[in-house]
Amino acid sequence: MPTKLKKSVKTYNRKTGKTTTEHFYLHATKLSELEEIANDNNRHPKIRIKCKREIIRRRKANAKNNK
Repeated sequence: MPTKLKKSVKTYNRKTGKTTTEHFYLHATKLSELEEIANDNNRHPKIRIKCKREIIRRRKANAKNNK
């Protein structure tokens, strides 16, 4: 299962009666947002480490594509 930034959120639409689930995966988060979280000292250390790992993974993938 992919790594999540935070817990999933279920929202209920009263008009349609449907429930939608929104997931917060690291691979779908903007790089600028990841860098902001990784450099924020007020964030939980576990989340900061997850963001740093995702940034490193993206840079490696980007380096491979540019060769």
